[in-house]
Amino acid sequence: MNLRMLLHTRRVVIGLAVVVACMTPCFAQGGRVAVFVQAAAPVPAADLELIRAYASQQCSIIAAARVSSSGEVMYAQRATSTYVGNSLSVEGLQRLAATLGVEYVIIFRIVRWESQVSFRPERSLVMLGASSLFGATWQLIATPLGLLLGLEKEATVGLFATVLTASGGIRFTTSVTRTDRPLLSPLTADPVEAAKRAIQAATYELAIAL
Repeated sequence: MNLRMLLHTRRVVIGLAVVVACMTPCFAQGGRVAVFVQAAAPVPAADLELIRAYASQQCSIIAAARVSSSGEVMYAQRATSTYVGNSLSVEGLQRLAATLGVEYVIIFRIVRWESQVSFRPERSLVMLGASSLFGATWQLIATPLGLLLGLEKEATVGLFATVLTASGGIRFTTSVTRTDRPLLSPLTADPVEAAKRAIQAATYELAIAL
């Protein structure tokens, strides 16, 4: 390895170390957090459970936090008669945080959940134009394929992420919108994937900001 390559490697290693250091949040110093995912949009119950599990996982991995389990959260809500809904009093939040033994409460509130199918005629015209160069048999095959190629499905999810302290103060808040539109979008575009991307982006933001 020559000197130039060695210096470049050292710069990369130092750069990665700086990024990791900048992303180490106060959660790593403090301990446990509680994560809630709310739906202010028509989210299917099964999808919401998947997103809740994913949010807890991301907070544990990205934010280096010890996340309370779903069982602990359910028990604390029943024990304190405090449920995280459209509104949450300061006293209720303090009781909930004390019962769970957490320093922060993270709330992801999904406010947009959309899945739309549109038609882009220019895509179909390209396929139909190409099929005209071949025989009639190929044209019969290409016509439905051209129509299918013009379909585009897009899944969009938007959410608010809020970090509350155990005393009831707002420590951090942000809003994120993400879209899932893969290459084979008529078959695979999924709002759950868009929600996962939005939660991941919001978790990175709060990990850096805190």
